[in-house]
Amino acid sequence: MKNKYLNTKFLVLSFLLVLLSGCRKPTPSTSIPSSSEEVSLNSSDSVTSNEEELSESTSEPVDETYIDDYFDREFYYDPKGYNIPLEIPESNPYINIDTPEERNIFYNSNYNRATSYEDAMFRTSAKLISGDIKDTPLDVSYPLNHLPNRSYRALNQYRINEGVYEYHTNGDFKSYTINNLEGKVKKIYFGAGYVALEDVAAYLFAFGQGPANYSSSKSGSAQSSIIDTWGEYGRVNDAYYSSDVTEYLYEPSLPHTDNGGERGPDMYDYYELDFGYTMTPWGYGVQSNVPYNDGNRITRGTVRFVYSARTYLEERGAKYIPVEHRHVFLTFNHYNDFVEYLNYEGGWGKPFGWMSAGNEYVSGMRGSQYGPGYYDFVDPIPQTDYPEVNIKSLSELQSILSNI
Repeated sequence: MKNKYLNTKFLVLSFLLVLLSGCRKPTPSTSIPSSSEEVSLNSSDSVTSNEEELSESTSEPVDETYIDDYFDREFYYDPKGYNIPLEIPESNPYINIDTPEERNIFYNSNYNRATSYEDAMFRTSAKLISGDIKDTPLDVSYPLNHLPNRSYRALNQYRINEGVYEYHTNGDFKSYTINNLEGKVKKIYFGAGYVALEDVAAYLFAFGQGPANYSSSKSGSAQSSIIDTWGEYGRVNDAYYSSDVTEYLYEPSLPHTDNGGERGPDMYDYYELDFGYTMTPWGYGVQSNVPYNDGNRITRGTVRFVYSARTYLEERGAKYIPVEHRHVFLTFNHYNDFVEYLNYEGGWGKPFGWMSAGNEYVSGMRGSQYGPGYYDFVDPIPQTDYPEVNIKSLSELQSILSNI
């Protein structure tokens, strides 16, 4: 097992030494309803790219193998986050938590995930997170174990299209159990706040919209407001993503959307949102020297989620999108490449797109302080395409894993 506490500086130097060759370079030129039964999901159930968003950053080139072959750190999940006994508070235990100091005491006093939907809603009313926070960096020296670590690399061609929901009596979402190949149980609750990578990915897949601690805007006033309410765990930019590859020629096409072309059946609009991570020292694109949210200001980096969010009739949410048409991607280099979340903890697909093909990072259609633009490249390598995945059940994937 790799040492999960290797420091970031060592990783940066290692990546630069190994990766500086191989990229194609450009030529210059609350009411709380009662609990309900769990219901299984199966495949029959039913902001545009921006070249001016980045700040306080630097650029360096990278090789297409930047994740698959070199990023093999063991991911560290909080062991307390699984198999949490159901506990329903009789009253709001967080009613007196209101200031940043009181929130810090809450997060640093034997913190654990929400114990029930009711507990999660009480937390949301107090602007407190309901999921894991242990793997969320709040300073730039945080050990780099927060992006997809390829825990199950041999399984990256398989996706799960099933899951277990709880619903309210009116049919609205209540909870979703994150698929886990080791049989551990971890739930996310609709309407709660989440920041950890796997929590947010599962939330987007299950519910088709961002968690409660996300603002739909990325404006300065929205950033100030989300910090005032959620503190360091506030996030922004849960907004429409065009996926228009006829305008942004370096971006790869995404499945089940029009990609700037003619709309057809089984197509949906994508949204994007900030993941809340700025420390990307592999050198692709932009690396910030400050955390995403330090409790006083937000510094946005290159890391986004992009996910299926609504129908062309503007019906928003996963209940309008069949599970086989839902997709959640992470782009760690500002739309140059994407990695698909495969609907189980630790499950991420192969990177695809611009840099995966071997090109150097591109900052937009035209060059900027953050790097070269698409028009600076002469005869760039075509993007690698979205890798089609095979659908397996959770039990089938567990069986495959046990035989590897």
